[in-house]
Amino acid sequence: MEIKTAKIVSYITWIGWLIVLLNDAKEDAGVKQHLNQALICFLIALIPVVGSIVGLVFWIMGLIKAINDDDTPLPVIGNWTIIK
Repeated sequence: MEIKTAKIVSYITWIGWLIVLLNDAKEDAGVKQHLNQALICFLIALIPVVGSIVGLVFWIMGLIKAINDDDTPLPVIGNWTIIK
């Protein structure tokens, strides 16, 4: 899987996230960053009402950054790391 494609797919549902996680593309630092950001967006979205809105906003921002092949971290959640 190409690096840019992996970045984009990581934001598309849990299944896409798992596909990228189990793929060799996760060794790229940019892909790991987008995997982390997508996971954090999904987890934030589990919080009722406010979390859903905030998670959706961060998810859209992350998806746009992945489409533009931009690896700069998202504000606030961009430096949080779950996957190392």
